[in-house]
Amino acid sequence: MKTEYEQVKAILDSCGVTDIDEIEYGGECFDELMDYFADEMPYGVMKARTGMPDEWIHDKLCDLGFDKEEEIPMPFPDALDQHQIMKKGIVR
Repeated sequence: MKTEYEQVKAILDSCGVTDIDEIEYGGECFDELMDYFADEMPYGVMKARTGMPDEWIHDKLCDLGFDKEEEIPMPFPDALDQHQIMKKGIVR
């Protein structure tokens, strides 16, 4: 069974979203996320009476960790920090 993170990631991937700030209110990805979170989102927020659904979805995505950049494994020793990399001219 897929985790909630994996299910939401699949929605974002299917819409080509790589940054949660790219999600447009009323867009395809937004609609799919609204459908996915329909059972969890408070009714007043869903109807934009007690809160904004886009803000709720954004907060939920942040809670799931989608606001953090994925760590990319570095192809060189951990001892080199970014400054040393730039100084030595090591490029990926």
